[in-house]
Amino acid sequence: MRLREFNQLEQLLESFQTVTWTLYEEPEGDTVVRTASTFNLNDFDALVTAKFKDFVEWKKLKLDAYGSKDYPMNSRAPLGSMVPGLMHAGLTQDVSVFYKIHGRKPRYLDIYGLFRHKDIGIGNTPNIKKQQKYAKVFSREFA
Repeated sequence: MRLREFNQLEQLLESFQTVTWTLYEEPEGDTVVRTASTFNLNDFDALVTAKFKDFVEWKKLKLDAYGSKDYPMNSRAPLGSMVPGLMHAGLTQDVSVFYKIHGRKPRYLDIYGLFRHKDIGIGNTPNIKKQQKYAKVFSREFA
């Protein structure tokens, strides 16, 4: 090994040894909650209202799923394809909140609304026309 190659190797090793890593943690409270024109909390009882408020507080602090029924909409369905990133979380057996989280500093929690599965077209018998209708409405929000 030549002396010059040896010096370069020493310099390379020193540069690896002086690298330090720091863990970046995003501070709490940087989430902006926005609601769409389709949002209406008055149509639901106290249980749904309380669960919705709990959901918002949960999402302001964490990006984790809110229970086992918090997942993205299928990208092949009208709601998932026309509104990329649209999520829905089940608050009760029949009521879900439709939302989207995006951005950083601040992070945005866009809430499209609370809907019964039958009303938005994702019930036991899917209604594609209702899904398409709401997908068009949702795609115009938060533009």
